Amino acid sequence: MQTSQPVVEVDVVAFAIAHQRLRCLLVRRADPPFAGSWALPGVRLGFAERLDDAAQRALAERTGLQLEPAFLEQLYTFDGPDRDPRGRTVSVAYVALLPLDAAVDVSPGRGVDAVAWRAIDDLPRLAFDHAAIVDSARERVAAKVDYAPLAFRVLPDEFTMRDLRAVHEVLSGHPYVHETNFWRQMTTRWRLQETGRFARGRGRPAALYRLPEEER
Repeated sequence: MQTSQPVVEVDVVAFAIAHQRLRCLLVRRADPPFAGSWALPGVRLGFAERLDDAAQRALAERTGLQLEPAFLEQLYTFDGPDRDPRGRTVSVAYVALLPLDAAVDVSPGRGVDAVAWRAIDDLPRLAFDHAAIVDSARERVAAKVDYAPLAFRVLPDEFTMRDLRAVHEVLSGHPYVHETNFWRQMTTRWRLQETGRFARGRGRPAALYRLPEEER
């Protein structure tokens, strides 16, 4: 269907960490254009709807995801005049992060015949300009984790330093070679508090930390 007036869409890049890999939530379009192609979940902005609400609706309506993101932020406006063959369409893109290991079961919603969590380094070809949107979201997360408490939004309230390092490495996209330097950097930068409790598993019990409320 061709449009005669500009249309505003809201598309969401939803990330989750599962099995120590960053994954992106994709939908397979059931309708033209790009029927049968993978894409980001998105919806047309309602007349009386706020952008943040439309982003939440895109996840719920297209993927059946009812879990509230741990982090949701407006990413960028993509306004290429030829980005949609149906007519002039502007996309306000969002980036979302889900809690750790929350790549939960999803189900196809309106206009969708399949939904999948795909590893960020193994994405299929995407419809529209959605590959560029995903790249922008990946860059935003990798940069922001160094100066904002993104990792702590993903982690549970209490976590080990090993958990924190693993999340940081996935979100930033690079490993931290010196464990002691990472520990010192995190405890100093974020004023982490020891809880006095320990996580027990294989090997020695690991101290549990938490982020002070004023740092959130």
